[in-house]
Amino acid sequence: MLIAGLAAIPYYAVDTVDADARRQQEILVERNVAMWIGDVEFSLTAWTIWDEAIAKLDNSFDRAWADRNIGASLIGTSRTRSMMVLDRDNAVIYARTDDTVKNLRFFARGTDAFMRDASKLVAQVRDQEQHGPKKGGIPTPIAVSHIEAIGDEAVLITASLFQPDFGMARPLVSRAPILVTAMPIGDTLQEFFGKRFLLDDPTITPLAAVAADRARAVIAVSPEGEVEALSWRPPTPAANVVHQSLPLIVTVVGVLLAGAAAFVRISQAAVRNLVGQEQQMRHAATHDFLTGLPNRSVLQGEFDALSREGSLVVACLDLDGFKAVNDLHGHAAGDEVLKTVAARLRSGVRPCDRLFRLGGDEFAIFMPGLSLRDANLACQRLSLSLSRPMRLLDCQATIGASFGVSEVNSAGVDCDAALRSADTALYQAKSLGRGGVISASIQPVRRPRLIRNG
Repeated sequence: MLIAGLAAIPYYAVDTVDADARRQQEILVERNVAMWIGDVEFSLTAWTIWDEAIAKLDNSFDRAWADRNIGASLIGTSRTRSMMVLDRDNAVIYARTDDTVKNLRFFARGTDAFMRDASKLVAQVRDQEQHGPKKGGIPTPIAVSHIEAIGDEAVLITASLFQPDFGMARPLVSRAPILVTAMPIGDTLQEFFGKRFLLDDPTITPLAAVAADRARAVIAVSPEGEVEALSWRPPTPAANVVHQSLPLIVTVVGVLLAGAAAFVRISQAAVRNLVGQEQQMRHAATHDFLTGLPNRSVLQGEFDALSREGSLVVACLDLDGFKAVNDLHGHAAGDEVLKTVAARLRSGVRPCDRLFRLGGDEFAIFMPGLSLRDANLACQRLSLSLSRPMRLLDCQATIGASFGVSEVNSAGVDCDAALRSADTALYQAKSLGRGGVISASIQPVRRPRLIRNG
């Protein structure tokens, strides 16, 4: 009886180990979805934290400016396919929807339905605008999002507050305009997140309809406000290993030590499975899904590690002519260009350099141990590489890349200051023409707005 009881110990532990694995995966999915939404919200600050936007949308509304710098720019350089600008009273003063999505169910309902769906987000933005902490310097982005599901279609809706960056223009009253954007999720919602997070049998259903044996994460709402959950078949590493090891356990059940050894092996295998799944999930959270490059969530950690070791050069680059590729050949071709850019950057940097995709057509490079002169030369080589024609699936595209370079030679410089300095130099490089490389010293000044016109 004692031996049989000891042999049965692994089976009693299975439920506990698998329940822990399920909850851990649920937490990782929820966290990763929030990080993905956060990346989208941050990318919108290129349009919303901008003195000129305050001047042209709030101080004196300029429709032609809004159409060129908000509507056309957002659709041309991001995955936003529809947007509205609301004035201080939450009235729609500008709206634009890309022709490619006008027949999708969400967008076919019109601006009034879009506004109703976004009304709770707008209210939350207004609450943060009035009651959130106020601080000097660069404003904290104020944005709220949710995913809306209509049948198999899903759209990420985001409400973002327009705020000044340099303070050269300020809202006339205490309420500023709000940008509301809609970004369709290309695949069905379950396919999109199932692929991204390596989930087994992902399904979108109302939360109340999710079976008890399925893992779940609340990620969306319906137009009627019903909570929608992503559910999937949870991992069962312990049960899988026990089932695979059943013949072995039966064979050694009569031998106490062999039974104990089998239990140890089962436990170790379950732990390895859990660690492997967690590593895959963490990689998905910290890397860009399209290019495979690290995303901005790891910038600070890499900067801290490299700057402690010695001199460091930070380079920011922005593609020249990328909007034209999207306009002429579509966003699938744009995605191919971004993947080609990532591949050429990987092959053109040193093994010790660190590459990041910041969002849209923006990238960053950390170059440890290089002088500013050598970093400029390296960026010139990369610019030349990126300017070579790119053979895509259905066409050929030619783009360029402008670089802003900043040297970190002070222990008191933080990651944000280094990136701002490089971004200021990048703005200067783009103003001089295609493919430029400009270096700048880190100074305590605010960065100019980088015009997102490709």
